[in-house]
Amino acid sequence: MLSSLRDATKRYGANIDRFPEGTKKMLFKFAAMTQIPAFRSDKGELPKERMFTRPEQWKVEIGDRVLITKGRFKGHVTKVLAFHRSTNELFVEQSETKKMVIPKQYWQAGQQSHVINYPKPISPRDVKVVSTMVEIGKDGVEKRTEIAADDVVFKGMYWDADYGKMMPYRRVKYHENIIIPWPRPEPVEDDAFATSKEESEERTYIPNSIVRTDSPPGIVESMRSPIMRRKYKWDKQVISRSDEKRLTPPEMPISAARRAGMEERQKINESIPKKPTAETVNLVGSRVAALLNGVTDANFAAWVNSVAPDSELKNLEKKEREKKILAEKTREAHQRNIIRHRVITKYKNQGRRWRSSTIL
Repeated sequence: MLSSLRDATKRYGANIDRFPEGTKKMLFKFAAMTQIPAFRSDKGELPKERMFTRPEQWKVEIGDRVLITKGRFKGHVTKVLAFHRSTNELFVEQSETKKMVIPKQYWQAGQQSHVINYPKPISPRDVKVVSTMVEIGKDGVEKRTEIAADDVVFKGMYWDADYGKMMPYRRVKYHENIIIPWPRPEPVEDDAFATSKEESEERTYIPNSIVRTDSPPGIVESMRSPIMRRKYKWDKQVISRSDEKRLTPPEMPISAARRAGMEERQKINESIPKKPTAETVNLVGSRVAALLNGVTDANFAAWVNSVAPDSELKNLEKKEREKKILAEKTREAHQRNIIRHRVITKYKNQGRRWRSSTIL
C-alpha cells in the first residue's frame, strides 16, 4: 500500500523544478497569497543551487557561540540554535522577534495565547565566531582569553567522529595558527527499542555464492501485494498494451498518390546498377584516353602528368636523383677544401723558413 502511494505521488505530484522560472515565480507567489500570515515568510526561498550545503559556506555550526554585529542586540554573545536553510540564515538564542498569530491547532506545549514572539533569523555575515583561547604562561598558569574572529578561513581536513564525516580546520584569518574547534553535537539519546550501534554493525550473514542465492524461491512475490493490480510495475517480464503502444513508433499516414510515387522511385533505384559493368569501364576509359591524347596545351598536359597515378613515383625518383647529385657535389666541395687547406699550409711553412734564413 505504501509503495503504491509513493508511486502515485511521484506520478501525479507537482514537481516545481520542471517548470520554467516564470511559472515558478507565479506558483510561489500564489502559494504565499494563500498562506495564513503566521506561516508566510518575509523572504522568498532561495534556489536550490544557492542554498548552503557545506560548513565552509555557513562558517558556523549549531552550538557555536557568536557575537552579533548588527541590529538591536549588537555586541551581545549568543548561541546558534538552528539553520534556516531555505534563506541561508541562522536562528540564535538572543535575537529580534516579531508578533505572529498562531492557529490553535499549531500551539506548542504550554502555549496560552494566539500571539507569540517569533524569533527573526539573522545572516551569517552579521555574526562573528567566539572562542576561548588558552595560553600557558611562564609560571605554568593557564590564561583564558575570549576572542571574536572577524573572519575565518578553512585549510586542511580531519575526520570528526562526532559528526561522522571529514571536517575542515577552522582558522582565524591572518592568524591561521589559531584554530577554532567545531562545537560538539548534542548526543542522541536512544530509547528502549533502539538497537545499539555495535549490534547493528555486526555482520550476521555471509553469502556462499555470487551466482546462487540462499533465499527461498518466491520470496520476491511474497514481498509484493498479492492483489496488486499492475504487476508489470515490479515484474518487467509482463508488458501491458500501453507499454507496447509506447514502445512501438507511430506510423505516419501516407496518401495513395505519394505511396505510388515512392514505389516508382524504389523500382527506378533498384533498376540502376550499383557497380559499373566491364563494357562501361572500357567505354569511359577509351574516351578519356582519346581526350588526353589529343591535348595540345603544354600547361594542361603538364597538369595531367602531375595528377597521373604514376606521378608520385616519378616525383620520388626525381627527388632521389637530386639528393644523390647534391651529395656528390657536397663530397667534391669537401675534397677541394681539403686540398686547398693543404696547399695554403705548405706555402705558409715555406715562407716562414725563408724569412728565418734571411735574418740569420
